[in-house]
Amino acid sequence: MIATTRRAALLSAFATVGAAALARPAFARQTGKAGAAVDQFAQEVMAAFPDEPGLGITVVEDGEITLAKGYGVRRLGGPDRVTDSTLFGVASNTKAFTAAALAMLVEEGRLAWDDPVTKYLPAFEMSDPIVTRLMTVRDLLCHRSGLTLGAGDLMIWPNPTHTRADIVAGLKYLPIGGQFRGGYAYDNVLYVAAGEVIAALTGAPWEVFIQKRILDPLKMTDSVPLPSLIGNRPRAEPHARMGPPVRGLGPQTVLPFDGSFDSAGAAGGLNASPRDIGKWMQVQLGLGTTPGGVRLWTEASGREMWKPQTITAWSDGPIADNPVRASLQAYALGWFVNDHRGEKIVWHTGGLAGFISYTGLLPGRKSGIMVMTNAEETPVFRSLRYGGPDRLQGRSDFDWIASSKKVQAESEAKLVKDAAEAMTPKGGGAPPTLPLAAYAGTYRDPWYGAVTVSVAGKGKKTSLKIAFDKTPALKGALETFDGDTFKTRFDDRSQEDAFVVFSVKDGAVTGATMRAVSPLADFSYDYQDLKLVKI
Repeated sequence: MIATTRRAALLSAFATVGAAALARPAFARQTGKAGAAVDQFAQEVMAAFPDEPGLGITVVEDGEITLAKGYGVRRLGGPDRVTDSTLFGVASNTKAFTAAALAMLVEEGRLAWDDPVTKYLPAFEMSDPIVTRLMTVRDLLCHRSGLTLGAGDLMIWPNPTHTRADIVAGLKYLPIGGQFRGGYAYDNVLYVAAGEVIAALTGAPWEVFIQKRILDPLKMTDSVPLPSLIGNRPRAEPHARMGPPVRGLGPQTVLPFDGSFDSAGAAGGLNASPRDIGKWMQVQLGLGTTPGGVRLWTEASGREMWKPQTITAWSDGPIADNPVRASLQAYALGWFVNDHRGEKIVWHTGGLAGFISYTGLLPGRKSGIMVMTNAEETPVFRSLRYGGPDRLQGRSDFDWIASSKKVQAESEAKLVKDAAEAMTPKGGGAPPTLPLAAYAGTYRDPWYGAVTVSVAGKGKKTSLKIAFDKTPALKGALETFDGDTFKTRFDDRSQEDAFVVFSVKDGAVTGATMRAVSPLADFSYDYQDLKLVKI
């Protein structure tokens, strides 16, 4: 869920000749050296940014786990330290687990990557019947469906009550904003559909397959496939910078833990510890086989999951301020693929409310790094997600701490400016065109469901309230802003507020559209996709 800049030089050759044809570079093996370098760097980063609550890091070198460690605290102001057994929500890093599960079923002959989705989910339907007919299992994983960025995410975020069946059923109402297989736009809802393919084939929910076929064989005993299964296990508390004028500024604040992400488990439900995630990295770097000889999938399947499918970004390559900028980047099956300073890197990020994580694998070295934080996008995360792979390569010739401080200062200045602009009414703060009671009623969107606007108080104290019927966290005051544009003020201040623009015709309200207030709002708050009709 996180947009970043990256670099690639070998990807064009990789896409042309395939992973098997790339010669593995000859590297000097100094097992343990990178783990020590990353550990030292992590301590330097944490010291440079003392408002970071906690951090978990895992390093694999030449197939061996050489670092699995916690830094900082599970909760700001609390006594509990992060350890190698502390759980973090790894969010979209879960997608690679879903891809691996499907690869196992492909090997068993129970499905094929290019089978139509409707073969396994007969009720599966997109808004375009041609796309419905052509959509394959592979397409579910490649972010090339034609859906817009984050489309339908309000069915899975934050804390909704939509079921997996609701999410899949809602797909037929989501507009196709791009060309099918003609471009890249990240989504989560189709990974939910992929999880339902697994359930349809196995007769058990996605999380049961992940537990029995991946977590148990790898002895990932700390980890759970869904947040609701954490129980009494030690976990990190989520944090975000909350303050005026918008989220992303101000001090780090503890957020409510989102334990209701189960419906979107296949897209981002896994919670894992530093010591556990190293075992997952080992089997990935071993192309399906652990150092102890446990095989979960074949080398062919491992390479298939890393094969580029959708071009996601390109540029002119490295620049002085960003020596790892990608010249070409692609999405594979649950992984991004590009180059890091002349070597192929296979990676993914993950973002949830109060958590952000990164997995980076250098297959040519059988090495990798996992960074898990209990805070949202921060200079600590940026420093480690780029400086960490550098240290796997034995280099530290770029100051990622100084770079991240600069980027943070620039982004905060821009955020203040953009937020001030967003909060300035274009109509000068004109009053609503109708009495407040005229805006009250039930509004319905075909994929999300109902949103209720109600009247509170009487006379001069009359006000409006808004509630997303399937998302208990999204309820609160609806304040006048500019004419028929109102602004939410949700009771849970960790949620992103929205502008609500009512449509008025012949003196009556007919519907509404919405958009996020903050220019930094996560794309999963896809308010803009709602087309609310007053019923």
